[in-house]
Amino acid sequence: MSKILIVDDEQSIVDSISMILNQDDYEIDSANDGLSAVNKVKSNFYDLILLDIKMPKMDGIEALEKIKEIDKDAVVIMISGHGTIETAVEATKKGAYNFLQKPLPDLYEFKLIIKNAIGFKKSLDELKKYKEKALEESKIVGSSEKIKEVNNLIDKYSKVNSHVLICGESGTGKELAARQIHYRSSRADNKFIELNSANLTEENIELKLFGGVENNNVIKGSLELAEGGTVFIDEISNLSLDLQSKLLKVIEDNVITREGSNIFIKLNVRFIFSSNMDLISEIDAKHFREDLYHRINVLQINLPPLREHADDIKELVEYFTKTICTQNGIPVKKFSDKAIEALESFRYPGNVRELKNLVERLIITSDRKIIDDEDIELPANKELKLYNELLNKDMSLNDFQNESEKLFIQKMLHDYKYNVSHTAEALQIQRSHLYKLMAKYDIPLPSKTKQEL
Repeated sequence: MSKILIVDDEQSIVDSISMILNQDDYEIDSANDGLSAVNKVKSNFYDLILLDIKMPKMDGIEALEKIKEIDKDAVVIMISGHGTIETAVEATKKGAYNFLQKPLPDLYEFKLIIKNAIGFKKSLDELKKYKEKALEESKIVGSSEKIKEVNNLIDKYSKVNSHVLICGESGTGKELAARQIHYRSSRADNKFIELNSANLTEENIELKLFGGVENNNVIKGSLELAEGGTVFIDEISNLSLDLQSKLLKVIEDNVITREGSNIFIKLNVRFIFSSNMDLISEIDAKHFREDLYHRINVLQINLPPLREHADDIKELVEYFTKTICTQNGIPVKKFSDKAIEALESFRYPGNVRELKNLVERLIITSDRKIIDDEDIELPANKELKLYNELLNKDMSLNDFQNESEKLFIQKMLHDYKYNVSHTAEALQIQRSHLYKLMAKYDIPLPSKTKQEL
């Protein structure tokens, strides 16, 4: 049952409105002045507030301001017997949903206005629940200093409109950080549109980003659809130089033109970008435009690889376990202390995403309520087989050291998708040293492979 607060200093008006609304099974509460209304809002939830303007102690405009401070989503209809256009405009600017003049509209119209206002409130509440769910599902979990720093930056950046560049290895949570910034920002009521750069080609970028006109039908692009919201361009380093040039112009001008049209459309969107590459190195290699880098690198967040905040693994495992069990409708399982220790000892080239996938696999495949270390196995791989073969070969110690080192470097390069910077960091050696080892063992340089740097 929807609850309505009627605020008017004339009790006869409160009684007559109450009688009308009681017919539609609304729960009615009332107050005879603005101050009493504000106090009631502090301790009650209302789906709708009908608020008179001329009242003792506190007038309706001041009461509206106080109510909005308590609950910014409160739906308030202002009522006045001496209203003017200026008063109505002022009330609307301060957050009023509607403005009614006394005498009130006829019964049918009045009930329709009330019904629509209640419906609007329900929509606001649903949107609020959706945003809360989106925030929960996209939160960056961890209590380490590195993750605290990331969450502090997310909180800070969500309060402004500047562009953000999120850097980090694959699986560290760049998309989650982008969603957190959006859903905590003033743009949260509008769309969050994600674009994967790998899917943007010369053939489809015009239509995908800017829209077009086909057979006299307007097709809106992603940038136009995101009006008032946020556009997240994932892995921007995957864009060709030509596409980078087109994107740079959009960011600089905040204007787009639909394909097949000469109409200019002004944009009101916030851009968030991500990259798992070292963009400075990409600029040096002539793979990324320096002017675009300076345009997108206004605010920056660097998400650490999981190996740099391994003390968060226990908390992450507990969070993933609860989430996965709930989503799959199974009793919540637990990981033993030994299982946690085993998980903490692993190297995760796929970072938090790899840990989540491993936890999900263990929860679903294990029949136990408590998962122990003996349930955890690393998947067999080609390198493990080759290493076992090495152990059984007749060779000198020097040859074994060289062959095993070569095998290990190949495995690490494969795990980190031939990203030399990330691989060297994981090996705790300089990039130059890694290049020398790759040359020593005749391991093809990334630029000579089909893998990306």
